[in-house]
Amino acid sequence: MINNSFWKTRAENYNKTSWVKDDHLLNAYLSLIPKNNIYRNILEVGIGTGAVANKVVDMIGPMIGLDKSKEMMSKIDHDGITKVVGDAHDLPFDDNHFDLIYMRNVIHYLENPAIVFAEILRCLKNESIYLFSQVIPFSDEISDEYDELIGRDIHYPNHGEIKDFFSDYIILDEVEYVLEAQSIMNWLNNTCQDEQKKQKIINQHRNTSNTYKNMVNYKEENDDILVDIKHLFILSHK
Repeated sequence: MINNSFWKTRAENYNKTSWVKDDHLLNAYLSLIPKNNIYRNILEVGIGTGAVANKVVDMIGPMIGLDKSKEMMSKIDHDGITKVVGDAHDLPFDDNHFDLIYMRNVIHYLENPAIVFAEILRCLKNESIYLFSQVIPFSDEISDEYDELIGRDIHYPNHGEIKDFFSDYIILDEVEYVLEAQSIMNWLNNTCQDEQKKQKIINQHRNTSNTYKNMVNYKEENDDILVDIKHLFILSHK
């Protein structure tokens, strides 16, 4: 289980991780939001440092961001974002309130994702939009291996597992987006302060299966490891 001290430490370098503020990734994700709808009430579940929210406010308008980490949200500096400290498993909002709710790369930190999906559904107005994004293994076949390579004793749900959480939603669109040649050293330098653990994860990547290496276009270059990272986008409504 990820504790509060993890987020306090991570908040300082979170935005330096290359994928967090990658414009191509963010634009591809947000382009799925239907443009003809009116979004008066918007919520991001797990807003973190506001990397996505900054773009949403500029693109659509003011919104609420919820996160359990005050330290992560302390990095947000935008007048259009109302910050709420709270638990995604018990959203502090009325039923049928939001026109748009979105969540990016949060599900692997949730104790019970099914409860969170039910809470999001409760807070959405009828036919309103839920936009989801998550890093996933390239194949369900390497799901266990993927978790071991991340090295945090948490589970990254695979594509099939995520689809099960949408059983009460109507899925409108589904996109797999690949960020190519992502730096493992950039990720580790900005998320891991334990040098021994960092070296262990590097060695695990070097010694992982050929199946994994072929799927992610693994290569070593200039004392770094580069791999492709797959993101799953799902556009749905209540």
